[in-house]
Amino acid sequence: MKEYDFEYTKQGIAYALFFTSFATIVASSLVLSKLIGNYIFFDVIFSIALGVVFFLLTKQRIKKIGRARLTDREIILELPDTETLCFNSLKYYYVYNGKNGIVFTLGLSDGTKVKMSANNNFCDIEPLKLFLTDFESAIDRYNTQNQAGIVHLTSILARKNAVYILLVLTTLTITGYVFMKMPLMCVPIGFTLPVIINWIRYF
Repeated sequence: MKEYDFEYTKQGIAYALFFTSFATIVASSLVLSKLIGNYIFFDVIFSIALGVVFFLLTKQRIKKIGRARLTDREIILELPDTETLCFNSLKYYYVYNGKNGIVFTLGLSDGTKVKMSANNNFCDIEPLKLFLTDFESAIDRYNTQNQAGIVHLTSILARKNAVYILLVLTTLTITGYVFMKMPLMCVPIGFTLPVIINWIRYF
């Protein structure tokens, strides 16, 4: 059994801080638009700066320390709760190593999943990369020896519910263009290019 210690991003906290920062920008923009009238440039700059400052002051809560133990037949994860996952309970796994870090997902036969990520803006991702390299080798050996058929997803967009997620994001972006005005129009504008890129990747 090999043991690995690594840093990872606490996804729930990251989302909470992101949306709180976004809400801070929106609320500040709305308040300032009432107080200072048509000074839109100052309104936008100050609101964004306020949201960024809030995020910088709280981002240390995102990084956590995890541990994994790996054998030829199972993986034990401590994130921080301990969970033992036998390879014969796995349906698929997904490892994405992008410019912003790593996303790791295990799909289980009962329909549940275990997801972990490490954003390289907050974490040292090299120990996690080492663990995932060994994990993929262990899965390959297990598949060969047992004809287990554990699927290696090469893209999260290969999942059958990806199209529904893209449709929701597209609808929200279009709705933003229809109903929002500056400076809030910056939100759908910012989502437009990522949505287009992900549709292209999906097809």
